[in-house]
Amino acid sequence: MARIHTPRQQFKEACQIAREHGLFVAERPTAKGTDYVVYRRLPDGRAARLGKRSTPEALRRFVSRCANFH
Repeated sequence: MARIHTPRQQFKEACQIAREHGLFVAERPTAKGTDYVVYRRLPDGRAARLGKRSTPEALRRFVSRCANFH
């Protein structure tokens, strides 16, 4: 039987994967809830926006793909 992760656990796991691969996640409140924006740290100190997702589950999948983490 598969283990079910809460949205908070999925968010924390996405942030951990992001940190380990030079990415970071910013939470942006919206009228409908929260958007999660993923950025990559560039060598010159700037940040490149990679995309955004609206649920922790989608965020975790997106961060995994950006980090080539399976």
